[in-house]
Amino acid sequence: MPVTAHPRLHSRATMDRVASPDSLVRVMVYAPDPARAAWVDAELANHDAVVQVGFSVGHVVSALVEDPPPRPQILVADFDQIAAGELMHLHVLREQGWFGRIIALGDVPAALRSSLVIEHVVPALLPRGALRGVITNSTFVAATTKIPVL
Repeated sequence: MPVTAHPRLHSRATMDRVASPDSLVRVMVYAPDPARAAWVDAELANHDAVVQVGFSVGHVVSALVEDPPPRPQILVADFDQIAAGELMHLHVLREQGWFGRIIALGDVPAALRSSLVIEHVVPALLPRGALRGVITNSTFVAATTKIPVL
């Protein structure tokens, strides 16, 4: 199994199926509720993903916007546990140019889904396989093109 460079990064590649670093999906998880954090961990257990855990909304924003590449492509956040002020701070992600995908856990109003460009919402009941299905059935490789210098 590949060794990660940071103690809060964990590779989910299994021993019989070790993925190349380019094929791994990078996921940032913010779930302060221990039960939901355990559910997310179980959902990502058999998926080739590098999981980074955020301990506060400020930490999540900093990691997604300010950390050097490669940055996580997906944010899985428990929106039932985020306070109103933290929701406003979470909008900094889009303002600072992070174009990754957001997967919300819990109940999210339509206005918030629109303003944060949340692509998927997993209901508060947390059905088994729901998060795994969203990540497996979507492509998270963002193709970019070089901008010509004038």
